[in-house]
Amino acid sequence: MLQRVLQSMTTRIMMFVVFGRPGAGKSTVSQAAVQLLGDGDGSNVCIGKLNNVDEFLYIYLDLDVCVPQWMKDNFAKGMYPTLAERFEFISTACDYVSDKINSNQSGNKPLVPIISFSFVNTDMRVEFRKRFPHSEWILVDTSKDLAEERILSREDHFYKGSGGSSTNDTQTDGEDDPTTKATESSDAADVDNSEWEFKPVDYPHVILDGNDEVATNAQKVVYVIQK
Repeated sequence: MLQRVLQSMTTRIMMFVVFGRPGAGKSTVSQAAVQLLGDGDGSNVCIGKLNNVDEFLYIYLDLDVCVPQWMKDNFAKGMYPTLAERFEFISTACDYVSDKINSNQSGNKPLVPIISFSFVNTDMRVEFRKRFPHSEWILVDTSKDLAEERILSREDHFYKGSGGSSTNDTQTDGEDDPTTKATESSDAADVDNSEWEFKPVDYPHVILDGNDEVATNAQKVVYVIQK
């Protein structure tokens, strides 16, 4: 991992993106993974070692903090952002990630961001991968029914509904090109986004079983980072 991180530092930072449908448990798994990587003090920024040899600075970023209030209000009403609104949002979110990376870089310690966000739409994934081409993606694969159950139990989250089939049902083979915009065939049907569906994932990614315990999936995230 050290070699991969150092190589990416010459161009763009290496990072890990934990994503999946709303209710998958992305944030919980990501935060638990950061605690395993660090000293378990509850901080979103920690120093951890790889095989007790190499020291890294891990930083956890939840992109939900970038969601503006008007968009949260719309989500609560079942109104979902359009393609143009999503583009504006993901541009702002990417700037947020860049700012956090720049402000947390310290000395000679390689910085390893761990990002969590739903990334429901293909267009947002494409834009993020264009900005951060050295990111590795980890999907928390959760059925629609389980995600709905978890969402309905929330009291402090702006998102209260989901749409589309299970994550497994929407996966396809192939690979999105992060250097180009989303294709017409992949996104034309939801430009206005009357339904908020988890779109197919068409590029390499690790899959975690969303039915597993948080500790189990957190350990798997750590394994992916350290391999």
